[in-house]
This record gives sequence, structure tokens and C-alpha cells, in this order.
Amino acid sequence: MGKNVLVIDACVRREESRTKQLMDTAVGELRELHPDWNFEILNLMELDLKYWNTETLKERDALLAKKEYGHPVFRYGRQFREADGIIAAAPFWDLSVPAVLKVYIENVSADQITFASSADGLHGICRGKWLLFLTTRGGLWADSDMEQGSPYMEALSRFFGIDSYYCVYADGVDIQELDAGAIMEKAREDTRRVCRQLAL
Repeated sequence: MGKNVLVIDACVRREESRTKQLMDTAVGELRELHPDWNFEILNLMELDLKYWNTETLKERDALLAKKEYGHPVFRYGRQFREADGIIAAAPFWDLSVPAVLKVYIENVSADQITFASSADGLHGICRGKWLLFLTTRGGLWADSDMEQGSPYMEALSRFFGIDSYYCVYADGVDIQELDAGAIMEKAREDTRRVCRQLAL
């Protein structure tokens, strides 16, 4: 039976997005390497995602209290939990990631859906072997503690119980003095190299 890879597409600028180039490279490489794997691509811009407000959060918590885990409100969380591998693609955005990805994370993060609680604290219950995060940054941020996109995604991976985290980035693609084409080609090659390491 083929393994399932969930591809979370938060490339807001769509076909103009350099991050999407890395995502397409990763999906293409993995499809070639593993023709038996199934890929489900979620374009977050096409989903009717809502952040929790006072009323909707009460409704969600009531469903959790009644253990109605099969309710449609948890469908993205169940999908995330059951994925064998996850690719997330999002540009560097206001020192982190775009709001649409954060809202998606709000929608998948729920007790007994993607994590569980016990006397020892919280622990992830997702089956994913790895999460590959792909991103592009206009400036040079790789060595800055202000870069919170990749640390955020890595922390979420640990929280959800995903075994391994990988990040491929293209830094400085908007700096005129640098060769953006060469930067992107290196990032695409880095993406292919990491993909060759991924197993399920």
C-alpha cells in the first residue's frame, strides 16, 4: 500500500512564487523516486479557513468535550495526523510565515486530533516520519535570531510528534547585488538532495 504525503501549499503569490518553485521541485523529485507514494496537495488559498473566534472556539471545545472527533471541523487535523510525510511550503513573511499557514495550523492543532494530553504533559500523536519545510527569503536571514519561520515549523513538528524535520531555504533572493537565479538553483538542488534522503 502506498504511503501518503501531504503537501501544504502556502505560496501566496502562486505562479510568481519562488517558494512554489521549491515545492514543485520537491514533489516532482519524490514522485520520480517513489511512484507508489500518494501526494495530496492542499492549496491553502483555495480553502475556506477561518481563525478561531470566541464563538467558534466554544463550539470546537464542546465537540472535543463530547469526543466528536469525526466532526468536519477536525478534517484537516485528521488528514495531517494520518500523513506519512509532510511538505510545507511558505515564504518568509513578517519574520515568520503567512497568516494563512498560521490559521491552518490553528485548524489542525487540537487535543486528541494531532496531540494528546496526559499526566506527563502534551505529546504528539501524528504518524508523520518527517516534515520538509521549504521557504524563500528576500534578505539574508539564515543566521538571524529574528527569523522565526523555520524555528516555528520545527517546534510544531516536535509538538505534533513528527520524527524528523528538514528545512531548505533560498536566502537573499531580493538583494540586487546577489544572483537570484544562482541562489534559486542551489536551493532547488538542495531540495532534490534532501528528497533523496527521505524514506517512509
